[in-house]
Amino acid sequence: MTPVPPRFRRGITLAATGLLALESVRRGLVEGSFAESFPMGVAAWSAFLLPTLFRNCPWNGPVTRTFKTQAREVWLTIDDGPDPADTPEILEVLGKHQATATFFAIGRRVEEHPDLAAAVTRAGHPMQSHTYSHPSASFWAAGPTRVRRELGDGIRVIRESTGIQPTQFRSPAGLSNPFVHARVSQLGLQMVGWSVAGFDGVPHSPDAVVHRVLAGIRPGAILLLHEGPVLGMKPGTRARTLARILAGLDSAGYRTVIPALGNSAALHGEVGKPPLEMGFDLRRKR
Repeated sequence: MTPVPPRFRRGITLAATGLLALESVRRGLVEGSFAESFPMGVAAWSAFLLPTLFRNCPWNGPVTRTFKTQAREVWLTIDDGPDPADTPEILEVLGKHQATATFFAIGRRVEEHPDLAAAVTRAGHPMQSHTYSHPSASFWAAGPTRVRRELGDGIRVIRESTGIQPTQFRSPAGLSNPFVHARVSQLGLQMVGWSVAGFDGVPHSPDAVVHRVLAGIRPGAILLLHEGPVLGMKPGTRARTLARILAGLDSAGYRTVIPALGNSAALHGEVGKPPLEMGFDLRRKR
């Protein structure tokens, strides 16, 4: 059976939402039956929100959560930078371990620290988009105009600071509605999720982060870590945690790579263009 293309799934979602909303209005205003109108309204919102509220959900469009490899390789990704305290230390740790990572950067922070963004790419690490302002509490409900602004401005400042055009995007908290996936497709971007998270974007125990990540590694895993301040976290914690994870990967015989994934939207028939180049040696090894 031929799978339903993501753009049609998005259309089904929006159509179902619209029809249920209209029926809710009809029952409430025309028939005066608010007892029937309310559950129909809830159903309308549920049709739109349900796929949006699951992290890395592929219903509205493709999300890369692993990559194909038979070798002991993982893709290390670091979100929410650049950060003036953490980024230099993280780059030092990566260099010491001859490791590589993709930095999913917040556009506003790139704008504030263009020198750090440039340092990341000079060190050979790809920098990709993580929106402009990282509105994690509300991006799941963003409309088309806000989505265009968040993606467009985030990509623009990375390009202006590093000279490299981002080709991948990660939503805040991994939550994306139909408008986000549609814009990602229009821009020819690849939506990247993860398969192993350290849950270090909130107050945490470094020991627990190291354990979670190393317990979840598999060939082709995408690892998610963060940089930037967290309440109660001591300076240098991010770098020390990363060093322990990299040492653990090395002991287990794993290396970090940047997989040559191509463009998942193109692979799913969403855009009629070839995969975009990242501007890096995509198989750089540690």
